[in-house]
Amino acid sequence: MDFRTIIPVKAQPSVNHDTRFLLLGSCFAENIGQKLLDFRFQGDVNPFGVLYNPISIAQALERLVEKRPFAANELFEYGGLWHSWMHHGSFSDQAAEKAVEKMNRRFLAAAENLAQTDLLAITFGSAWVYEFEGKTVANCHKVPNNRFTRRRLAVDEITARYTQLFDTLRRQNPRLKVLLSVSPIRYLRNNATENQTSKAILLLAVEELCWITPNTDYFPAYEIVLDELRDYRFFADDMVHPSPLAVAYVWERFAQAYFTPATLALLPDIEKENKRAAHRPLHF
Repeated sequence: MDFRTIIPVKAQPSVNHDTRFLLLGSCFAENIGQKLLDFRFQGDVNPFGVLYNPISIAQALERLVEKRPFAANELFEYGGLWHSWMHHGSFSDQAAEKAVEKMNRRFLAAAENLAQTDLLAITFGSAWVYEFEGKTVANCHKVPNNRFTRRRLAVDEITARYTQLFDTLRRQNPRLKVLLSVSPIRYLRNNATENQTSKAILLLAVEELCWITPNTDYFPAYEIVLDELRDYRFFADDMVHPSPLAVAYVWERFAQAYFTPATLALLPDIEKENKRAAHRPLHF
C-alpha cells in the first residue's frame, strides 16, 4: 500500500555541467539555485535579490535585455539607507554610490550571462503586487503601506506580459529553454484564502504560458510540497517556508527529471568533495 500521492514530473534529461542557467523569483528559487551552485553548475541566481511577483520578475528580465545599468538618481532614501524599487533590501546601502555599485556588479554579470543562458527558471511567489506612483515595486523597503496601492494581478495580465517577454528573449537566444514553477511558500500575512486565490492565478497563468509559448515547461514544486509531502514535518518553524529536508527532496526530484544520467552520477562525488572542503580540523 502507498500512503502518499506521488506527483509525476515529466523527465527531460538534458541538463549537464555545460548548461548555463539563470534563476529568478521567490526565496524558493534561491534554495534550488544555491543547490545548483553548490554542485558546481554555471549560472546566476536572483541578481536583483528575491522577487515575489510576476511583474517585478518581468521588469528585471526586461532591464537585463536592455543591458541598461542603474544610476544613483533611480534610488530613493528611506530610513537612513538608499534603496531601489527593483531590488531586494540586501542591495541597499547608507551611500547611494555604494548601493549602485552593488546593484550594477550583479546586474552587468547577469546581463552577460542571460545572452548565454540555456535554462531560464522562474518561480512565481504571489499574484499580489504593491504599486508606488503607478509602478509595481519588487520590495517596499518598510515604507508605510499607505504609500502604496495593493492589487491582485489577473491571469491575462501575466500571460500577455510574458508572451511578449519570452518572444523577445528567444529572438536574442533561440536555444533558450524556460522552466516555470510556483513557490510552495505560503503568504499568510493577510489570510489563507488570499494565498490560495493568489496561487490559483499563478498556476493558471503558468499553465497557459506552457500551452502558448514554445519550449516552456512547468516544474511542480508547489504540488510536490503541498500534496506529496503534505505534512508540517516538512516546514520550517514558521510553518510557512519548506524545511531543509523538503528543499532537499524537491532538489532530488528536480535533478532526477532534468539532469543527464552522466551528470546525476557525478553528484555524489561532488557532494563528498564539498563536505571535505567544508571540514575544519579540530587541531592544527
